Amino acid sequence: MQMRWLLVLGCLLITACSNPGDETSQTPNSTPAQVASKVESPEATPAPEEKKPEAPKEEAKPEPKQEEAKPEPKQEETKPEPKQEEAKPEPKQEETEPEVTDATPAEQIKTIIADYTKASRSLMTEARKMPGNEGRDYYYANLPKLQKQCGADLDAVVSANENDPANFDAIMWITMNMAGSDAGTKAMDTLFEKYIDNEKMANLCGILAQGRMPVKNADAKLEQLIEESPHEAVRASATMALAKTVKDETRAEKLYESLIANYGDLTSPMTRGKTFKEAADNALFQMKYLSIGKIAPDIEGEDLDGVAFKLSDYRGKVVVLDFWGDW
Repeated sequence: MQMRWLLVLGCLLITACSNPGDETSQTPNSTPAQVASKVESPEATPAPEEKKPEAPKEEAKPEPKQEEAKPEPKQEETKPEPKQEEAKPEPKQEETEPEVTDATPAEQIKTIIADYTKASRSLMTEARKMPGNEGRDYYYANLPKLQKQCGADLDAVVSANENDPANFDAIMWITMNMAGSDAGTKAMDTLFEKYIDNEKMANLCGILAQGRMPVKNADAKLEQLIEESPHEAVRASATMALAKTVKDETRAEKLYESLIANYGDLTSPMTRGKTFKEAADNALFQMKYLSIGKIAPDIEGEDLDGVAFKLSDYRGKVVVLDFWGDW
């Protein structure tokens, strides 16, 4: 009896020493009853899990068929048009027939010239707003249009009032402002044909002397005034103008001397408040002493050390004169 318990106890010890996680491990000394008891134990075989019935899947309804988008007709690509430069505004000119008015020819001429002056100043204001030479080109491109319109208006007044004394001012304006053009040349010829005896012809002499007018045979025009004008002021002005324009120095000296002898005490806008004698003397002095190749007039002064000297003391030497002033 004791031996049996010892055997059982030994089997238990062997079982205890085996791997506890391996439920199927057996020793050679294990009895079939012990093994069967372990297999049949409800704790060793877990009950199978019950499968929950899956919910029936809803059949997907077919989506409505979308119509395929038709391709839009291909539009032709338009080529960009070349950029056009913006046209510069031209001065607005209203071409209207002259209205019947009670104004005298002199008043009409004065109004036409005033309107031209206003338009030309407006043109200059527009030109100054433009950069660089663009403004200058714009001004000189449009100024002739204003001049032409003004000349046509003045010519219409002159033609409608033949022999009116105010016509001279209109023709003189055309001559001085449209020189070189056909209208200017025609006006100049009219002045010398019909108004050679007008005292205001003296104003034309100064313009001819300065060479500001592209007039052919300017010397011949001035000689005609000297010979045919009944007014001393006109003859004196023409003589002064001719002396300034001729290239022959000897002839110029004779003209100045004639001016001093015949019209010395007269004055005109050409002399700027001086008499013709004073103006002629000044011109002769420049010709004789201040022209290239002439002997310089003698001068006296003091050097930087206060020593008096004359320019003639340095004759034959190279001398540099420095003229300066503070105005």
